[in-house]
Amino acid sequence: MKRKRFFTVLLSFLLIGLWGSAGWAAESYPTKPISIVVPFAAGGAVDVTIRIIAQEAEKDLGQKILVINKPGAGAAEGQGFVARANPDGYTLLAITSSVVTNTLTKKVDFTIDSFAPIVLYCFDPEVMFVSAASPFKSLEDLIAAGKKDPVTHATPGHSTSHHIASLIMENKFGMKFKFIHTKGATEQIPMIAGGHVQCGLAAYGEARSMVDQGKVRVVGVMSEEKDPRIPNVPTFKEKGYPMNYGAWRGIAGPKGLSPEVLNRLSKAFKAALDNKEVKEKFAKAEYPLMSKGPKEFEAYMKADFESIKQIMSLLQQ
Repeated sequence: MKRKRFFTVLLSFLLIGLWGSAGWAAESYPTKPISIVVPFAAGGAVDVTIRIIAQEAEKDLGQKILVINKPGAGAAEGQGFVARANPDGYTLLAITSSVVTNTLTKKVDFTIDSFAPIVLYCFDPEVMFVSAASPFKSLEDLIAAGKKDPVTHATPGHSTSHHIASLIMENKFGMKFKFIHTKGATEQIPMIAGGHVQCGLAAYGEARSMVDQGKVRVVGVMSEEKDPRIPNVPTFKEKGYPMNYGAWRGIAGPKGLSPEVLNRLSKAFKAALDNKEVKEKFAKAEYPLMSKGPKEFEAYMKADFESIKQIMSLLQQ
């Protein structure tokens, strides 16, 4: 009886100790640098925006945030790396709409449920670019040409939102593209500017400098209303090609993040997004800014998955 009582007391102490150490670990997080994996080459929209956020968030977290570029397989390489990582809060992902299209179009070892959404910070409508020297002066010119012969189109990677948007264009408007897939916008945009391909869909911020230099021309934007950044550019809808589509960007961890760590990261990143300097940097770089927490982000990602799944089924018919 005494022995049984002794082991009961000992077990109680052990459980209290484990609970206490877990609580201490959550309270002390982070105790070392945090890595955010960008699954694209440096210099693109995801890379630029993540670095702006990370620079501010690390002040709140008290630890350095390391931005690591891991491009490959249309972002699937970096996404898989984070999906397989230890869910301790020290390896995060710059997650984009490509995680949805990758799970639907490729053989990957992860699903959208492999990630713990932390914050959704951007939605960027697709913008169609052509070289400034292109004979296509308008969206109508481009689509008309694509109905006769395939138009060469550079993408920042297979199955990215830009690629999927192009496939939807083919299906909806009866045209054809010949795709050239690159590792990111830093390869894609110069190909368009140099006339190596005839067009390409991308985020406006990724090509803004080339637009300012007069090297590329914008012929259409996939938004419901005119984009305030390019008020003189018509929407696809205005030109009789109704299409509202774009790329979203956020930050996530691998599935299994503790509620305490998830909450700590969510607060730090949302505070960074509310920072005046961060807002100014986003505006200067021409990237739209938003802020949705874990639950809203998770619902948004699942809704996007169902929407793209339906679109893909139509494209395969």
